[in-house]
Amino acid sequence: MSHLNNKDIKEIQKAYKPGLVIPICTTLICIAPYLHLLLEIIDKNYSRLLLLAIMSAPLIAYITFIWTRYFYHMRKYKDEVQSYLRNPENYIW
Repeated sequence: MSHLNNKDIKEIQKAYKPGLVIPICTTLICIAPYLHLLLEIIDKNYSRLLLLAIMSAPLIAYITFIWTRYFYHMRKYKDEVQSYLRNPENYIW
């Protein structure tokens, strides 16, 4: 079995590492109704308050889900990398 050099290991890590772009973009998009809700309350304009509140609640829950999933996959990724670095003979490439 051939051993991988550091360059190969870095490429494998880069390919499997969870990205931050999707969680950040999703957060920015989904937080907009909540920020509009806060702005409406600050401006004392209550015409769209119910609509923004109804939209904000599930989107905040969705943001929580996205980040929880990201951190779960990141922990799983780090455990897998550590497992490989401890015992590379167990992995077949």
